[in-house]
Amino acid sequence: MTGCTHAAAGALAGALASHILGHPVFGAAIGSLAAVLPDIDHPGSILGRRLRGISVLLEALVGHRTICHTVWFALLVAACFAAAGSWVSWLLPRAGLWWGLPALAGALSHLILDATTRTGLKPFEPLPVPGRLAHPRWLFVTGTWWQEALLTLVFLALTLIAVGLNFRKGVIL
Repeated sequence: MTGCTHAAAGALAGALASHILGHPVFGAAIGSLAAVLPDIDHPGSILGRRLRGISVLLEALVGHRTICHTVWFALLVAACFAAAGSWVSWLLPRAGLWWGLPALAGALSHLILDATTRTGLKPFEPLPVPGRLAHPRWLFVTGTWWQEALLTLVFLALTLIAVGLNFRKGVIL
């Protein structure tokens, strides 16, 4: 999957996760950012190109789709966003611990999308997990421009619908 597809899926996941709290727009932004974080271990990714030193170091030390593609990393991302939201809540009135929820949803959306590819991932490493959960993968071959464009558009359309549900209730952000 490309970074755009991950970002769009993360926006949807973040918007849905924070819909209950009444903050789907903020949730979409947080989910989108959290969804591209697992690819920090790949120098060619959106984040990898911008944070090249960190990306090259991670790829050399652990490789791609290892530590950063686990449930544990997703939980770490959520904890960092929750802490950041709590820390800036004095400055931004809509910030708070709740930032962790759309961040977790966004990071997990990345794992789910990568699990649908032929390569798959090992989301619970280093724990021994029996069966297909140990290394989920599917048959999708990713990377064609039309496939990525279609998925991105679908995720963005669904995100707009999720955000629009709150607009009808009079909640803007």
